Amino acid sequence: MMYSLMVICNKKAKDIAGLENAALQLLTGFLTVAVFVGLKQGYAMEIPAESLAPVCILGLLNTGIGCYLYFSSIGNLSVQTVAICGYLEPLSAVFFSTVLLKEAMLPVQFLGAVLILGGAMFGELMGQKHLSVRG
Repeated sequence: MMYSLMVICNKKAKDIAGLENAALQLLTGFLTVAVFVGLKQGYAMEIPAESLAPVCILGLLNTGIGCYLYFSSIGNLSVQTVAICGYLEPLSAVFFSTVLLKEAMLPVQFLGAVLILGGAMFGELMGQKHLSVRG
């Protein structure tokens, strides 16, 4: 439900795009998580020095640049295409963990991947068929 709400709100916020949208999303997410963590366990954290660089790289590349590209393109794509891209994200995580990290892919994970790909293909094909019938 929250993912759907995010896509809908992004489509309706036509005056906020690109970098501003990504910054606003990240700031709102940060504040939400900070309040939740503070209430749940307090703010005392121990981050080992050797973990600081990888965490900062992940934050900059994956979260920062990734969110900028994602949120700046949402306004130019249909909701259906955005949703399909969202479904492919966990699929790519399973694929890369299998290929790069040599993790075993269980039958249930393989079935999930097939269902994700099948649903994405079905959604795209039905969407194109529906558009051609209307057009």
